[in-house]
Amino acid sequence: MAQKSNLSRINPNLVLIGLLGIGAYFASSSILEALGIKKTRKETKEEKEADKILEKQETKINIWQGVEAVKRAAGANNLVTLLNYTGAAAKADNIYNSFSIYNDDEDRIYASFRSLNAQTQVASIVDQYKIRHNADLLTTLKSKLSSSEFAELTKIIDAKPIGITKK
Repeated sequence: MAQKSNLSRINPNLVLIGLLGIGAYFASSSILEALGIKKTRKETKEEKEADKILEKQETKINIWQGVEAVKRAAGANNLVTLLNYTGAAAKADNIYNSFSIYNDDEDRIYASFRSLNAQTQVASIVDQYKIRHNADLLTTLKSKLSSSEFAELTKIIDAKPIGITKK
């Protein structure tokens, strides 16, 4: 008597259900990405890139922790490039006013940071933002900007010289 192969014992309905499940997964992933509910691979990559830059900015010179943190990180034998009070206050207000209920003006935010001459000047804005708007600038930017917009911002800042020189 001839033996039946294992293939003839596979239930075609189970195969169909499995294929439909796999298709539904890929279709739903695309839909969720299009709706912005699920992050795309590009967004995840940009987020990781931004996190690396941000970590460097936080650990080397502490620009997101304010002027005093930058001065401590620089040491007593170095000069730190900062903004004056009115310049930092104007930039802090400009960033704050860039956010609205309906739409944020990312270009205005980018322009505020592009106009800086050094990374350490961010610390001046951080302090003024905290004083004038009672909020942490880094937390605000991370919550209001998309991951790709925040990645762009970190690149703008990272392109600037650090702003610490020997006395």
